[in-house]
Amino acid sequence: MIAPPLPEDVGAIRRWTRWARENLFSSTFNSVLTVISIAMGVVVVRGVFSYIFASGRRWYVIPPNMKLYMSDVYPVSAMGRLWLSLGIVMVLTGLSLAVWRAGGRLTPARLSSFSSGVGLSLLFVAAIISIPSGVRIGIAIAGAVFFLASRLAKLLWAGNEDAEVISLMGLLLSAVVAVLVVVWILPIEHGTRVSITIQAVLLVGSYLIGLVVRKAVPAGVSKGSLVALWFLSLPVVYLVVQRGPTFGDVPVMAMVIPFAAGFAIFGAAYMWWAGSTHEGEATKVVSALLVIASIAIWFTSLAMLPRFLLLALTVFGLAASTFGGTARGRNGLVAGWIAADLFIAYFMAVSMGATGIPILGNYIGGLNLTFLLAIAGIALAFPLGILLALGRTSSMPIFRLLSTGYIEVIRGVPMITMLFFGTLVINRFLPADVGLDIVVAVIVAIAMFAGAYLAENVRGGLQSIPKGQREAAQALGLTTVQMTVLITLPQALRAVIPAIVGQVITMFKDTSLVSIVGLAEFLRIAQKVVPNQTGSLGSLQESLLFAVAVYWVFSFGTSRASMRLEKKLGVGER
Repeated sequence: MIAPPLPEDVGAIRRWTRWARENLFSSTFNSVLTVISIAMGVVVVRGVFSYIFASGRRWYVIPPNMKLYMSDVYPVSAMGRLWLSLGIVMVLTGLSLAVWRAGGRLTPARLSSFSSGVGLSLLFVAAIISIPSGVRIGIAIAGAVFFLASRLAKLLWAGNEDAEVISLMGLLLSAVVAVLVVVWILPIEHGTRVSITIQAVLLVGSYLIGLVVRKAVPAGVSKGSLVALWFLSLPVVYLVVQRGPTFGDVPVMAMVIPFAAGFAIFGAAYMWWAGSTHEGEATKVVSALLVIASIAIWFTSLAMLPRFLLLALTVFGLAASTFGGTARGRNGLVAGWIAADLFIAYFMAVSMGATGIPILGNYIGGLNLTFLLAIAGIALAFPLGILLALGRTSSMPIFRLLSTGYIEVIRGVPMITMLFFGTLVINRFLPADVGLDIVVAVIVAIAMFAGAYLAENVRGGLQSIPKGQREAAQALGLTTVQMTVLITLPQALRAVIPAIVGQVITMFKDTSLVSIVGLAEFLRIAQKVVPNQTGSLGSLQESLLFAVAVYWVFSFGTSRASMRLEKKLGVGER
């Protein structure tokens, strides 16, 4: 028998008592399970917190070694470049939060419930753990603050608890202010405090600017521009800002500019012609010739720049018949090709130049290297995985067999094998004049490994698309490429967002394996470098616990962002 609901004016204590009686102590068996579970929870929580906050813990060694955690041996004189890199990310994040209308609003009841739960949990932890009195008092004070905040929310919005009136972005701003307060309280170097404060100002300021941009600029233009800027940010940050390239030995006038200008003019003319052709086999013949040429050029002694430019021109040529045919599509192809030509030429010149950072060996390490490996690896693995998934579901046997063989072989070996393949073997498959740096080789290995797993995720999404949609697209006269790009692939990617995000989180954590091939990523710094510093000897446990916390923060944040995206796109709903 279901008990009748309690009146609205009944107190919270009576409501909690009734809920506990109905859900936790509804029978003798459930009561025993509840008591056992609570006892086990108390033992686990007490043990974990007592271990973390034991009197012998040397947490004070973490702040002085933050530079090692973040960037390893990157010279102190060039640390401004790392702060500039972070500033670029903060600006793009603030603009994105505003343009994409992130945040929304929260009900006072939900905020009060969350704050009350956190506060009571902290008070409970402070009461049961055995730790130094100072830490216990600090946890108790934090719990009291959260609990009082929940009561304050009740008072401020009395009678309006279920209305969505609290801005999540306002709460984010409050969290940023709280972090700044903690930063200025902790024993952190003054320059670092100032730099972190500047990053917070950039985040908030760019968000406010984004609110203005959202009203003044059409949504399609602003969002498209931000996506392009996010893609550009990766090579700009790691190849330009942090690397500080010098162009003294780069043949800019002799090779880069002539090739870039020649390909830009020829490619623009070709895009205009290919995008204007509606019928005939001429564009298909030229595209086939470009494919052959882009493969054959790798067996010549030409420089790397024309090889990549011809490869990019081939891709644009294959897309011309699909996305051209109209004045807008033709103009888009021409503009896109010119932008791609300049992009490739500039960053190829940057990569050919020597680094201006005064350091021996690799100039990148720590958490900075972890982000580079994770982001660049996933960025390359994503298109590879899509192509493999399309190949495995193709009706053409050659593509299906090649894709299936690649996926099964790569998925059948551990990631460590791929890392050794990337650092020891992959250069043997490249032309004699091409040699990959160890960081680039590791990124390629990660992309090859992750691409095979992403391919299976995408294949599952493609198989979930009803056959009737493909038949309808064919009835409308769409080509296979148009049907894939415009209809089936977007739906497939939307359906497998949880699986893709899970793969991204896994790859972010698996970057810790690159220490086997000699790279000083974040976990290696925490395990081998910091505990062996003169002032940090014997701090291995604290260093590893700090690494655990960092990995958890980014993994949990990615998971929560994915859940919000799934909810916004209606994943799993009919």
